Amino acid sequence: MKLDKKRICYILRSRYPKIFGIRKGLQRLKIKRLYRCCLSAKEVEECEKNPSKKAEIITPYLSKWKRYLKPSIEEMEDILENSPIYKDREDKDYLRTDMLFCRLAYGFIPSEYAGFELENKTPEQRREFASDIDMNVFGYSVNDIKELQSILDKGDGYLRFSNYFKRDAIVIKNKGDYARFHEFVKKHPIFVKKVVFSSMGKGVELVNINEISENEKDYFEKLVSTGKYLLEEKVCQHEEMAKFNKSSVNTIRCITFKTDKGVETPYAFMRAGRNGSFVDNAGAGGIVVGVDTKTGILNTDGYDEYGSHYFCHPETKVVFKGSQIPKWEELTSLCKEAAVTVKDISYLSWDLAYTEKGWVVIEVNEVGQFIIPQIVMKRGIKRELEKSLNRMKKVI
Repeated sequence: MKLDKKRICYILRSRYPKIFGIRKGLQRLKIKRLYRCCLSAKEVEECEKNPSKKAEIITPYLSKWKRYLKPSIEEMEDILENSPIYKDREDKDYLRTDMLFCRLAYGFIPSEYAGFELENKTPEQRREFASDIDMNVFGYSVNDIKELQSILDKGDGYLRFSNYFKRDAIVIKNKGDYARFHEFVKKHPIFVKKVVFSSMGKGVELVNINEISENEKDYFEKLVSTGKYLLEEKVCQHEEMAKFNKSSVNTIRCITFKTDKGVETPYAFMRAGRNGSFVDNAGAGGIVVGVDTKTGILNTDGYDEYGSHYFCHPETKVVFKGSQIPKWEELTSLCKEAAVTVKDISYLSWDLAYTEKGWVVIEVNEVGQFIIPQIVMKRGIKRELEKSLNRMKKVI
């Protein structure tokens, strides 16, 4: 089996020793590496004062860090080609320069540039937003890098929080798991297959074992030859959440911070899929909507990854703002209870679905981006995060 980068990092980090400050040193190194291709403070200041110099100043960085910046460049081109905001613009070279400047100066990835509408903001306003780099620095400051591995692997995450999943699931990784696989699919012929190292809805598929082209054993052997998978009983969402979109399981992302005053839930949002889509992630075409964390009422309109704005769901016509998420206190209580059980991790993101059994965990995310809360609220939260950090236990 070929090991990808995430799997290799998982293996290495899960073996980090907690002695002589080695793990803390490695964590500090991880944070330092986040800034390895960033502009110097002097270069940022010069670009801010003289925007015409941006292209000249960032060009050497684009050449030197071409491989590292490749994902950002690919995301940028996708946004420029497909976003209604940018696809018909004739000044795309200007946009490319400004997007890449924001990546190298402040740490914003292109989707943040678009979602936060950074093109029209001053340098001071841009600094009010928490960037992708800010999110990682925050996470590595309060989450132990070794403990995070039990969350990064979706299979390990299920085993750790199975009481909160409230459904059957198995982890398969080699041919010796066939008997368990056979019993599972006999009980659950329609199931959800997840690649254990994946995010944003990638690697998630609804499978009907009776409709696959191969026989059951050949399918299983082909599967385990490509990696480790988590197979889950299909979640049947309650009609109160299905009203937004029936084809996808529409979920709530709830962020938890463990602070000196207990577990807090500072940000939450709903994700609703589009008609015919099984997953609800914004990265897979879904719509995100802000949630009032005290009441569970949707308090914003909807947005997708390209910056399109929705007053109501485009297919079901359900109005977002003002809709009540059911049993909100049950959801937040579940997240707080589960967060307390995790040692040396103070920042997690929980994806939950509402079913006839009540709220169930779909998956637990190590850290989780701050991009969506800032997109739906239309404001930056960097100062809020700095205040929260002062009330949280640091691990470095």
